[in-house]
Amino acid sequence: MNWTETIELLNLLTEPTYLYAAGAIIALALFLILLVRRQPNKIVAYRTENGRVMVCRSAIVELIRTSCEQLDNVAKPIVKIKVKGKTTHFDVRIQLKSGGRLRDIEQTLQVHLRQNLTENLGIEHLGQINIVASGFKSGRIQVSSPITSKEQAPFAALETVVPAEPDTTAALTEELEKKPI
Repeated sequence: MNWTETIELLNLLTEPTYLYAAGAIIALALFLILLVRRQPNKIVAYRTENGRVMVCRSAIVELIRTSCEQLDNVAKPIVKIKVKGKTTHFDVRIQLKSGGRLRDIEQTLQVHLRQNLTENLGIEHLGQINIVASGFKSGRIQVSSPITSKEQAPFAALETVVPAEPDTTAALTEELEKKPI
């Protein structure tokens, strides 16, 4: 295929029928992506003989956020809800603050969220609650010793050794001999 054939083929694709077909395919693909990725507004908590009892997404997100705020070492929770069949799954993204241990926080959040989602909101078909550490906030760094300049550093480590007085040395030797080994 040479250059002129390629240009003729590209000119053929600029006809309105091909452009409309390409636009329709792109619009359909975007619609399907948005449909699959959208968060549900309401979740079925449980069913009775009179109907369904539903919980708003905002109520669930608020419950999870307030639960995370009760922990000292957790910041900025982000909640994603996935419904597969009757089962509701959650992804909770958190940032750990300095001193936070992910294992301890994960266990505490799992137990607390399962209990509150089932008891308070009545969600019967509760699936996985995935805890994702999405970041880490470091605390302030404290200087443990004063910083010295490069010229002073070798001399700062030197100490003067003063010989002990003879009476003190004899007393220490006696004390060491008396102690059992």
